[in-house]
Amino acid sequence: MRTPTNALLTAAFAAVAALLTTCSHDPDAADPAVDPPPNRPTKLLLDHDFGMVPHGEQRTHEFELDLSMLDNAVPLRVHLECSCGRADLRLRKADGSERFLDGTANPLNLPGPDERAILHIELDTRKKEAVDLPATVSRGYVLLQPLDDPTGMARFRWAFLVRFGIDAPVELKPFAAFDFGRVAMSTTASAMTTLRGDENHRDMRFLEVTSSDPNLTVALEPAEEHTVLRARCQPAGLGSHRALVSVRTSDPNYIVRLEASWKVVPDLEASPVDKISFRAPLDRPQADDATLRQFVLVTDHDSRRSPEFVLAALVDAAGRDASSHFAVTIQPVPTKQRQQRVAVRYLGGLTDTFRGKIVLAKPDENGNASQPELPIDLVVFPGKQP
Repeated sequence: MRTPTNALLTAAFAAVAALLTTCSHDPDAADPAVDPPPNRPTKLLLDHDFGMVPHGEQRTHEFELDLSMLDNAVPLRVHLECSCGRADLRLRKADGSERFLDGTANPLNLPGPDERAILHIELDTRKKEAVDLPATVSRGYVLLQPLDDPTGMARFRWAFLVRFGIDAPVELKPFAAFDFGRVAMSTTASAMTTLRGDENHRDMRFLEVTSSDPNLTVALEPAEEHTVLRARCQPAGLGSHRALVSVRTSDPNYIVRLEASWKVVPDLEASPVDKISFRAPLDRPQADDATLRQFVLVTDHDSRRSPEFVLAALVDAAGRDASSHFAVTIQPVPTKQRQQRVAVRYLGGLTDTFRGKIVLAKPDENGNASQPELPIDLVVFPGKQP
């Protein structure tokens, strides 16, 4: 690696330090300085270029940290912003044995007479989507604390740069990953993308596809100039889900990997939250326009049923009927076929904060409340009319 002049290196470090101020704040540092203290040397910028890395391959690089020029400041931890990179700090003996730092400013975290301080960096392009990435720069820093600083207020950063690009041998259009978004329990979600070798790998064939989640089924369909990859998500279990789709290719050393993500939601859903909360003077009814502010949107994603809801009950926290204190209206949303707007207006009669529920239900053939039900929290605080 070329050694720049002191002036150029100092300027380069200052530029990188300014950029690093946008990184995530280290919660363990009260306010770590980006620049070294005035009595520390400024030759702290480390730089490594991995070059253009074929997608699917890994690379490693190590920097030896000369802590003697920092008056034996203790390295605490390392941060690297790249999502496909991992960095750690270790102390290595001449025989290759290693020990890792515990993140404290203990003198035991300094290298012994037969040890070297190593910044170890791993780059794994498999964690990136299978698309070309032009030469890019990922920034990082080692956080250090002087031995004579018991409070941590004098912590500073040793900046480093990691440069790399990614060359993917395939073209995926229009998606290099599947994001199904929100998928209701009674529905399924489908997506497709196409695969083919890039201009240097036009003869690449796509042989077999598998999914890490049995609720995500995948299939390959050969076409004239490409291969179609179809994915179908069958929701199971509420919450967020992730899966990995792997496509084996005619290159025995290369597998195309696509991430898939989705969130399973109930068929009956209230948004933005399943709660209506407001303040109102308790000694009189609210005006009619209060419903412009006090509402939620409810959706029945199950297309086998009517999208309509009916009011089943309005109760307080003890389950007692409180419907005489409120007027509830349920109206369809013109632009959303399966969505309804539920608004509430206070009618009076309360003397203190109210906590209860609006219980919606699906109508039966006679229009009466039936299962399933959707409860919505209702909270009213005493206060002035907004």
